[in-house]
Amino acid sequence: MTCARTAGVLLSLLPALALAEMQALDDSALSEMSGQGGVYLSGEFSINKDGGVLWGTPTTNNPAQWTANQRSCALAGAATPESCGLRVAIRSGANAGWYVLDNLKGIFSFEGLTLDTRTLTSAGGEREVLALGLPNEIRFKDGNFAFGVASQGGWKNKALSAANGGDPSYQQTNIFSAKIDGSIRMQGSVLIFPTN
Repeated sequence: MTCARTAGVLLSLLPALALAEMQALDDSALSEMSGQGGVYLSGEFSINKDGGVLWGTPTTNNPAQWTANQRSCALAGAATPESCGLRVAIRSGANAGWYVLDNLKGIFSFEGLTLDTRTLTSAGGEREVLALGLPNEIRFKDGNFAFGVASQGGWKNKALSAANGGDPSYQQTNIFSAKIDGSIRMQGSVLIFPTN
């Protein structure tokens, strides 16, 4: 009986709350207010941790035996193939080669990323800037990526003929690759100066 009575009272207040409206504060009321702004973020995201969707994982590490839609991102000489992650390609000029961030995958988490505004004072006066506070710690689990240069943005199987979906002229040279497990501690801020 008490629960029903409480629910009845709450339901009777709903129409009054629905009619509530926001009111502007005048300067004198606003000057009495104090507060602090900013955002504190924590989160976790994964990038193709089980491989991407563009290529099927072959049963062998021999590229000559793959079909056009198969690719392995295992290290050279590995016994078993490995599914490939995300690929990002950027071309620096109309007739230039491609920079690639290849096989990007893993789980990344962070705690303590902050977003705030600051006022900087310099000889030119005061200026509002956006401050991006670096996370206290970034954790990686099965993180993986390779950085390289390529003759085209999309990956092609060099071992297959063009008739079979390959491209014998395709070239990619990985400059470095990394596998990351563990955490990195960070300090500091990145300041973003807005311009008109």
